[in-house]
Amino acid sequence: MSFMTASQDHPILIVDDDEPTQKLLSALLTRFGHHTEVASNGREAIELIRSRPYSIVILDLMMPTSSGQDVVDYLSSQQTKVPVLVCTASGVARSMVFDSKVVKAVIRKPFDIDQFINVVNGLLTTRAMD
Repeated sequence: MSFMTASQDHPILIVDDDEPTQKLLSALLTRFGHHTEVASNGREAIELIRSRPYSIVILDLMMPTSSGQDVVDYLSSQQTKVPVLVCTASGVARSMVFDSKVVKAVIRKPFDIDQFINVVNGLLTTRAMD
């Protein structure tokens, strides 16, 4: 399976408080030629998003300091075009209503790697068309 390259060489931002998950997603995306950056909570993610553009934000919801929902709310308020893929172990995500202009996909942890690749490919393709 192959990955499309990130639009305009912008990195993919991985936002998750679990270091093994950060490393796994970063290694997987790097293997397919992507540059990644990592944030451990919503506050760090928002600071990074303010400093540079990203092709995709891969976002956990349940984190200390500032949640993934805080990141979604920030991106909504900024009317950003960066697509967000929510990757969460929280069952609450199924009942949450996200801003569809920001959150383009939700997958539950643990997730299938092929499913993850397919979703990221779809987001990159859509992003490239914007």
